[in-house]
Amino acid sequence: MPCLASQRQSSITVSVAIKYSVPFWMLASKMFDNVLLNGLLAKLIKRNVPLPLVRVLYNWFSGFSCSVAWNSLIGNPFCVYCGVRQGGVLSPLLFAIYVDDLISEPGQSGYGLHIGSLFIGAILYARDIALLACSCYGLQQLINICDKYGMQWNIRFNPQKSQLDYFGGNSPRNNITTLGDVCLCYSVQINYLGCCFTSN
Repeated sequence: MPCLASQRQSSITVSVAIKYSVPFWMLASKMFDNVLLNGLLAKLIKRNVPLPLVRVLYNWFSGFSCSVAWNSLIGNPFCVYCGVRQGGVLSPLLFAIYVDDLISEPGQSGYGLHIGSLFIGAILYARDIALLACSCYGLQQLINICDKYGMQWNIRFNPQKSQLDYFGGNSPRNNITTLGDVCLCYSVQINYLGCCFTSN
């Protein structure tokens, strides 16, 4: 389970020299709010979570309702059919289970960056996803896999807030890389989780 394993292995530091790579940082819009209830339950059942617990979660999530408050007025309640509650104790674990295949599917594709047999071509933290490949073609395949997964599981990636760069080697700026039907532009520098990356 890559998403959960990455939390346990966060203290391990790996130093490696990479001659050339094409990284791409994707930003998903409102991932916590877009988790499909039926999809989450299906993934829990696939992982052999006990059915009584799945039923409890179903009853819990399917009974949510919200209202809009404005000044002293409260609107009519409406049902909420998707999303895990931000700040909930179980929400990070349920979210990790929901998006785990978003990491494992690129890892099984044969594309992306590896250190020996360890796949590091897709790194996910909350809604920020970093894709790493050694070629523009390989990166495009990873993007296509994530985009297809997003369409299937209600995860929308924002091409306007996604960033593309390259490290080492000749500039690949003449190659066309797309997210959906949007052509991506190369960035001069990229900020990811508080770190600044440049192609220099």
